[in-house]
Amino acid sequence: MRRGAGRIAAAVLAWAGMADAGPAPDLGSAPLLFDWSAERCGRWDIPDAPARFWRDAEGRIHMIAGSDQSRQSVGQAADRLARVCAVVHRGADDPDPAARNDRTWVSSIFTRDGLRIEALGHMEYQGDRHPGACAAGRYMACWRNAVVALESRDGGESFARLPGPPVAALPYRYDPGQTRRSGYFTPSNIFEADGVLNVFVFAEAYDAQRRGACLLRRRVDGGPGDWRAWDGQGFSARFADPYRGAVADPDAHVCAPLPGLDATLSSVVFQPATGRFLAVSPRVGRDAGGARRAGIWAYVSRDLIHWDDLGLLAEAPLLWARDCGQGAAYAYPSLVDPDSPAPMLDRVDDHLWLTLTRMRLEADCRVGPERDLIRVHVNWPAQAGSRPELAASGPDRPDPRR
Repeated sequence: MRRGAGRIAAAVLAWAGMADAGPAPDLGSAPLLFDWSAERCGRWDIPDAPARFWRDAEGRIHMIAGSDQSRQSVGQAADRLARVCAVVHRGADDPDPAARNDRTWVSSIFTRDGLRIEALGHMEYQGDRHPGACAAGRYMACWRNAVVALESRDGGESFARLPGPPVAALPYRYDPGQTRRSGYFTPSNIFEADGVLNVFVFAEAYDAQRRGACLLRRRVDGGPGDWRAWDGQGFSARFADPYRGAVADPDAHVCAPLPGLDATLSSVVFQPATGRFLAVSPRVGRDAGGARRAGIWAYVSRDLIHWDDLGLLAEAPLLWARDCGQGAAYAYPSLVDPDSPAPMLDRVDDHLWLTLTRMRLEADCRVGPERDLIRVHVNWPAQAGSRPELAASGPDRPDPRR
């Protein structure tokens, strides 16, 4: 998640195969949840991860779209948030790869009471930043990732790193000679289903670990050490920390990617009326006609293991598949129902939001700090077999920023 940014004036999200569904939302004029030009607390106060929402004990809505210095926005409603400049968490820039405490993004949130907040952090060990740590000396080549446990005891005002091993880490020590990124990345939102907590992480291929989206699960009243990953048959794979002792059988301590998912699932919501889960993934894939298209793809499931690809929900140039002629790139999709009664706003009706980070491309096609967090309406009829569709407007209140 190296720093970068953007905006676009004429990019459009279009539902795949829905050419006659009416005008598509215009990303250039999409309502803002975070306006970098007006609300930033510093040059690099940016939405650099999928937005996560929760309701606190007083009924206020909190939102974090984490960065390496994560901040929150708070308000009485999801579309009436004010930026809070206090940093709620940042990593320690620790040069020791065993500490897993270099640069950390608050990535996943879970609470039942709005007071005690559990979180997962996307922790990047950036070996290129530490003298002698990585021979390649380049960010992507030297990047080792892990997922770590965080906690807030003050309703989200601050998050502390919990002691103990990471939630998800490779069973191999950091290799100073590595030439590509490795580890477990970008945890999805934490969501409750069937009495357990669930979260997706994305694994890069490395030795015994295969590439793909992995599902982790633990009991609701459990702790950071209780997460187990899908191993192809059940949830019995336990991650091992190679810095706490030799790992005799690394193959037993990696996750089995779910079939049919070749990119991260960054957000998952549940529709109680139909018993279906909806997920979004930023990726480049092939549509029904075989053409390669970049954007946000939708998936649906009833059991979280088997997913049906619904196709391209929103077409847009992505951060890692950018179109330099467009002027902006997009990343970090998330789904939320602003009117949901659930503490995490993740149990949805037939109207919800897709949120995205919009990054302005600079003249050399690079991304800088200018990033806005936008929202787009999604209609998902609460009936069997229905598909989500983007909408130019929805039933919520007018955006007070416009």
